[in-house]
Amino acid sequence: MSTLRTTLVASVAAVGLNGCVYGYVNDASTGSAIEGVTVTVASGTCSGSGCTSPNVQATDTSGLFVFDAYGNHNGDDDVQIIMPAGGEEAIKLVYSRAGYRSVNVFHKPNYETVQQDGQEYQVSNVQTVYLCGLFATDSDSDGICDAAENRYGTNPYSSDTDGDSISDFAELYGSGGVDLRYYGANPKKKDIFVEMDYYPGLQPLQAAVDRVTAAFAAAPVSNPDGSTGINLHLVLSQQIAAADVDSNLSSTWTDFDVIKAKYFPTRRAPFFHYMLFANQYDSGGSSGLSRGIPGHDVMVTLGNWSTPGGTEQQQAGTIMHELGHNIGLQHGGNEGMNYKANYLSLMSYTYQLGGLNKDGTNGVLDYSRVRIAGVSESSLSEVNAFSPIAPTTEADLAHYGVRISGSLRSGNASANLDFNGSGVIQAGTIAQDLNNDGDTSDFINASQNDWTALVYHGASTIGDANLGSTNSLIAPQTFLVRPESTEKCITEFETRR
Repeated sequence: MSTLRTTLVASVAAVGLNGCVYGYVNDASTGSAIEGVTVTVASGTCSGSGCTSPNVQATDTSGLFVFDAYGNHNGDDDVQIIMPAGGEEAIKLVYSRAGYRSVNVFHKPNYETVQQDGQEYQVSNVQTVYLCGLFATDSDSDGICDAAENRYGTNPYSSDTDGDSISDFAELYGSGGVDLRYYGANPKKKDIFVEMDYYPGLQPLQAAVDRVTAAFAAAPVSNPDGSTGINLHLVLSQQIAAADVDSNLSSTWTDFDVIKAKYFPTRRAPFFHYMLFANQYDSGGSSGLSRGIPGHDVMVTLGNWSTPGGTEQQQAGTIMHELGHNIGLQHGGNEGMNYKANYLSLMSYTYQLGGLNKDGTNGVLDYSRVRIAGVSESSLSEVNAFSPIAPTTEADLAHYGVRISGSLRSGNASANLDFNGSGVIQAGTIAQDLNNDGDTSDFINASQNDWTALVYHGASTIGDANLGSTNSLIAPQTFLVRPESTEKCITEFETRR
């Protein structure tokens, strides 16, 4: 390695592993490499001896292009260290060649260490791009021709293969300055993105964040790639500066918006929900609030609780509860009635802070994954407990313990459930308050499987231009519950009712 190259390797490492950016370009129709594709840095910065304006590279016979930070590929006189421009988070690359449609790709460098000839290099791989011919068919008009969609495994007749309100184009190539692939986007598996900002001292515990992510990964949700679960990307972004902290958000969303405008990049708005970990709002002890159901914005406000910011369980339950509102869930699932004993979900105050009891384990994070029939408070059978609605079975219900009026009752949701806590499973029928309203005259409606009822469009705020006509199918209505009608969420001691 030349002296110049050795110096470059050292300097690249010193400035934060800003190494070479490379990728491959293939023909969408044949799958073969395309030589001579011009890859232009339309937005980004360049340092090194090979920097020009604009900064370009061309693909070789293998379809490879390299913005070379080390000089070992393009030569010592063509060194290019490419980084996002100031205030941006991704490089914008434009791929073009005669006979093909140009395509824009946003790439947020994600460097990994590789070894070659005894030397270590930092390299960042841009996803392979399949270029489409000028007249190639694009059945869903999402900017990716059918031939390319066949290469990627996406649906050429739907601009949103996985139904998560983010287009295939955005998940493959990025959009508007955001590289969703950097965060793990997969056009064939549902993704939910959340930026999380926090007040000093209120940063959520990583263990709580990880538990919520795992709960979504384990969700009974099918995907086009054959997997189950939802990829939840909780991006812990930044701490709010002390000078910007509003210890009591009041009026709630007006004050919230002052912080959001400064800290949440507008380029992320079509893809990311915004979650702020703040102290409190409206001088109360509410755990949080969603800006409508479904919605785009949410706050978690555990700052004045006994454990400031909440315990791990309280944090995890509240993150999942408030996010649940943002993706279409009410306190009764598909309705506002709270504390429904036949609704086994973190969306009920009964379970938000303590979690579900499943297979004898407390603290389980989950939305309802079982459907339970409606029941009359005045005529309950402790022997038979609740009844399932297909496809839920009695065996499914038998996994769950049931809390009523804050207490875990003996038995389970399927049989021998001590509704009134008497310690005896009574024959015949009894009356019991099942929704904490102080009477036994209510009919408690059937509960839903929450996971199959999620709404991903965030009241028509989540979604990008490449959704095209699919967008009108995704968001037939804006709100289930408008922001001004959204109920304040649970206080620290409310489950003890």
